[in-house]
Amino acid sequence: MFDLIILGGGPGGYELAYKASKKKIKTAIIEKDRFGGTCVTVGCIPSKALLHAEKIFSEAQRSQNIGINLSSITFDQKQLIKYKDEKISLLVNAAEAKVRKSGAKIYKGFGKITKDSKAQSFKIQIDDGEIIEGKNLVIATGSEIFYPSIKGLNKEENSNIIDSTDALAMTEIPKNMVIMGAGVIGLELGTFFAGFGSKVTIVEINSKIAGPFDEDISFKLQKELEKTKNIKFLLGYKINEINKNSVKIIDKENREEIIEFDKILIAAGRKPRINNLGLENLKVYVENGAIVTDENLRTNIPNLYAVGDVNGKSMLAHTAYKEGEVVLENILGYNDKINYNQIPSVIYCTPEVSEIGINENLAKKMGIEVEIKKIPMLYSGRFVIENDNFDGMLKVILRKETREILGLSLLGNYASEIIIVGSILVGKRYHPKQLKELVFAHPTVSEIIKTAIME
Repeated sequence: MFDLIILGGGPGGYELAYKASKKKIKTAIIEKDRFGGTCVTVGCIPSKALLHAEKIFSEAQRSQNIGINLSSITFDQKQLIKYKDEKISLLVNAAEAKVRKSGAKIYKGFGKITKDSKAQSFKIQIDDGEIIEGKNLVIATGSEIFYPSIKGLNKEENSNIIDSTDALAMTEIPKNMVIMGAGVIGLELGTFFAGFGSKVTIVEINSKIAGPFDEDISFKLQKELEKTKNIKFLLGYKINEINKNSVKIIDKENREEIIEFDKILIAAGRKPRINNLGLENLKVYVENGAIVTDENLRTNIPNLYAVGDVNGKSMLAHTAYKEGEVVLENILGYNDKINYNQIPSVIYCTPEVSEIGINENLAKKMGIEVEIKKIPMLYSGRFVIENDNFDGMLKVILRKETREILGLSLLGNYASEIIIVGSILVGKRYHPKQLKELVFAHPTVSEIIKTAIME
């Protein structure tokens, strides 16, 4: 009998297995594929390898501005994919070794809840063979690519249709690419392919890019990608039909347009992976395709938790890590809760975008009166030196009545690293006066946060 069984070896699963075992909790983890989940194998890590290469390539092309003259700049996509795969293997092996070293029992296969499971004793069948039993069960099976219902969207019949997994393994750069979706996946991969010469067109059904990110930030990001990467955005359009080398799009007034492509990337998002887990055997609540959890990550079944993409709350690797920590505290007998308002969001295109807490748009929807501090990133001397002809943006949202810091939105390189400062300010409910105690290193980009708030 195990104290804890975990289904899935992604960020939420393998970190929880490691930490639980270190707390002397007898733990088993079941993973049918490689450790690391979507993030390490076909998501955030491999995409960062590609974006790192694109950033170096772009900076090399502009290096004459700082006196570096490169006579020839070449690019080898096959070598980049080899480099990316080597790094992935390193991280996958490290994740599994970490769990194994902790003492957790690793089972390779697919785990399913059996019909005779009860809330006090979960029985999990691995593939069609061994059955193991545990007092607590955590579902961390992650997500899978979402394919919307569109005429002609059939990868088996049309090899020119690709998804994010395919895009991260391509050894050639297509001349003409259409991307469905201007969210995180579409913008990051669009930046990469455009940076290496693809003519990229991004089709987005909404009136803005970057999903729920601040409108000012999203608009400025769009203009910068249009200017520096020559990406074409078609907003307010939906894809109506996909053919061999063309796509039919339609706007709200039913006006049609035909766009040709060499490859079309489906980047419409991801959905929780919950099929064949045996959830029906325990009558686990599911809404909109995701397992329902409360602020403790508990489901409607005692001792059954769900973390990561599978609960549909915040499909980010760092969210899964945090949710796993909350689950462990609750298994140990503490009443720990998750605060999704403290989870930062990042888009790693060039320039980077990051956000924490409440932005201006959300504040209006919630009816919160706010004070807005907005300055260009050029207030940072380091940003001026390292960025040519781009001003970036920082927005800070404060509650008007109390001047409590509610949220930050950033556009510019280093945004992904700086956002942790915002996480602390929002999480600890900082007031501008408290910033007087903080001394930022100079010159750093992060010091503009104090500049903006104290202005």
